[in-house]
Amino acid sequence: MGDGVLVLGREQVAACLADRHREIVTAVRSAYEAHAAGTATVPFSVFLTDPSRPRDRIVGMPAYLRADERAGMKWISSFPGNVDAGKDRASSVIAVNSLADGRVTSLMEGSEVNFARTGASAALAARTLHTEERLSTLGVIGCGPINLAIVRNLLAEYGGECRVLLFDVVEDRARLFATRVRAFAPGSDVGTAGSTDEVLGAAPLVSIATNVREPHIASLTGCPDGATILHMSVRDIAPGELERRDNVVDDPDHICRVGTSLHRIEQRHGNRDFIRCTLGDVLLGRSAPRRDRDEVLVYSQFGLAMLDIAVAAHVQETAEKAGIGTRVPDFHGG
Repeated sequence: MGDGVLVLGREQVAACLADRHREIVTAVRSAYEAHAAGTATVPFSVFLTDPSRPRDRIVGMPAYLRADERAGMKWISSFPGNVDAGKDRASSVIAVNSLADGRVTSLMEGSEVNFARTGASAALAARTLHTEERLSTLGVIGCGPINLAIVRNLLAEYGGECRVLLFDVVEDRARLFATRVRAFAPGSDVGTAGSTDEVLGAAPLVSIATNVREPHIASLTGCPDGATILHMSVRDIAPGELERRDNVVDDPDHICRVGTSLHRIEQRHGNRDFIRCTLGDVLLGRSAPRRDRDEVLVYSQFGLAMLDIAVAAHVQETAEKAGIGTRVPDFHGG
C-alpha cells in the first residue's frame, strides 16, 4: 500500500470490478458472517433531508470490519427528479480508512460498488435461501440499475440462461431493460409483463427493486409454492401480507426503521416476532434456510454499509496491484 490517498473515478472502479463476480460474492459473504459473529460494526445511517423536498435525501452510512481491519463511510444521495433530467437518481462516494492510523486510504466513486455489492448480496441470498438448483423463471419488478445488477449477478451465480419476466410502471423502461439483459444473456427468454401480479404468479424467484414510498403489492397468494421474494426496496409489500410470510432479513435493527414495510409491522405489534432470522444466521448454520420448503419466503435487505466497505477494500487492493487510479501523496499533509 502506497502513501497518501488513492482516488478512483467511476470507470476505474468498474474496471476493478469487471468479471470478478466470485470474489465479490466471497467478500460480501465474509461481511455477513462477520456481522452475524459480532466482528463487524454497522451504526445506523444518518439521513440528511429538507422538509420542503421530501423525496430528496443524502445518507451517511459508516461501517467497521474488524477482521479485515477496515472501516469507512458511504455518502450517498438519492434525488428521484434526476431521472427526468437524464441523470442517475443516486450518486455516492466511499472513503476507506485504515485501522492502523485511522487515515483515509482511498476515495472512490460509489455507484459501481453499490451495484456490485447489491447484485452480489442478492445472488448470495438467492443461492442460500432459494430451493431451485437451476433458475427456471426470474421475475423482475422495477427496471432500474439496481435490478439490472441483480439480474446480471443472478445469471452469473446460477451459470446459465433462464426465462426473465419484467414489469415496470414505465413501459419504455421495461423494454430498454429487456434489451440490456439480452445483450449480456443472449440465450435467455426475456419478456415483459402487464402487472406485478403476473410476475409474482409466474416466477419462483422474484427481485423487487423500486423507488416507491408506499406499499403497492397487496398479496403474494398467487406466488408458486416455495417462491423466494428478494424484497430489495423494502417498502413494496403490504405489511399485513408480509407478516404472514417466512421473513429473513439482513439486520433487524436496520430493516425496522424509516417506514419500511417491516417497520410498520413492528409499530403495529410492538415486536419483531415475524422475523425468523438473518441471512448471516443461515450462513453460519444457526438457522435453517427456510421454515417450510413450500412456503413463500421473503428476504428483505436494507443494505448494510459493511458490504460497500468490503467491496471498496477489494477495489482498492485490485487498483493498487494494477496501478489504476490517481494517488495524492500529500492528501493528509505532513
